[in-house]
Amino acid sequence: MIYRCWDVSLVTYFTLIFFGVDSSSELPPPRNLSLSWDHCSVTAQWREPANLDSECKVNYTVKIFSKTKFPPNTTIYVDNRQTTSLSCTSYISNENDICITIMTNPLMCESKSTSKPLHQCFSPPKALVKNFSCIYYSNNKMNCSWNSNISDLQLHYGVLGEGRYIPSPCTSYITSGPLKTGCHINSIKSTDIANYMCLIINSSEVQSPPNSFFIKPQVKPNPPKLTIKREGEYLHFQSSIPDFNSQCWEYKFKYRKCENEGETAVKSDSLSVPYDEACKYTVQVMTNYIDDCGSGASDWSKPEDYGEDVDANRTLKVASIFIPIAVSCCLITALVLFKRHKDIILPAIPEPSLLLKDMLNSNSDGLSKNIGVGKVYVPIREVVEKDVRLEPKWMSLFPGP
Repeated sequence: MIYRCWDVSLVTYFTLIFFGVDSSSELPPPRNLSLSWDHCSVTAQWREPANLDSECKVNYTVKIFSKTKFPPNTTIYVDNRQTTSLSCTSYISNENDICITIMTNPLMCESKSTSKPLHQCFSPPKALVKNFSCIYYSNNKMNCSWNSNISDLQLHYGVLGEGRYIPSPCTSYITSGPLKTGCHINSIKSTDIANYMCLIINSSEVQSPPNSFFIKPQVKPNPPKLTIKREGEYLHFQSSIPDFNSQCWEYKFKYRKCENEGETAVKSDSLSVPYDEACKYTVQVMTNYIDDCGSGASDWSKPEDYGEDVDANRTLKVASIFIPIAVSCCLITALVLFKRHKDIILPAIPEPSLLLKDMLNSNSDGLSKNIGVGKVYVPIREVVEKDVRLEPKWMSLFPGP
């Protein structure tokens, strides 16, 4: 931290006084320090220390850092170098305070020590946008978005590669009514997204220096497509591959088997698991961008199903439900048919005692009266010949007239 550097300087200063070393042995600090910001970089310039002996050779320790105003207060060092030049340029955003500390160091100066630190800061410009972010979603395709109530915004962007920055203007803005809310960029190579980009936003409506942002684009391709195939005793999950930097992806498969869930991350775009025919498989896949190439990941793909859950006791459950229903239906049908054809199935039969009594009774209507039903049995009445008489045997000897 820069404050520790100051503490060390103070300790050294008082130590030298204590041992009787004259403070005049300390080199003078640089003069006329100034800071200027342009195109994502800050330039510090200064002049040589006053009254420096021409025989004394020195260099300068330069520390440039960004310091936040709001808790948690943090200090981010951007540059820490030694130089013999009288200027220093470093790439840095102007979202926070930009500060510089510079000291004179002896190279060939007899009995001279490092100078006191010279410190200077300048505040960030007024913020023109909020929630600035960039998403790289396909080969050479990136969307940047922000929130702002200023209509006349202009965006320039560029990749910081090999110490060079060449800004390009946005040519395809994303709008919401009269406001510009983003920019579609199709000129960023996929190999550049591992580097920092600088994006500059300015406005002619606001009298304020441009805002600069240093970002590494967040990689977020469209969710991959998933196919499932059965190969023998295994299920084979196959994911589609994003259309850029195929070597930079790893794949995460999530699948549910019956009531069990599993998740596996693999370098390959495919995964094979043992297949259980009694289970239904629900599978999803997502792609992760590995750290060596950048950062980001896709969303999960839509779920894909394969197979059906089979209950081991399903047959018993079906039988326990179907059999009582079938028996009940048969019983109801039998009762209805029995009631409809009762007279045929169970005809009325007289009691044997009444039947015998009627046979002995000369009254033909006696049976029906006694059993209380229609004429079921009518005995046959014997024919008895009247006026039959026996003639003497001798008369048959004489034929009649």
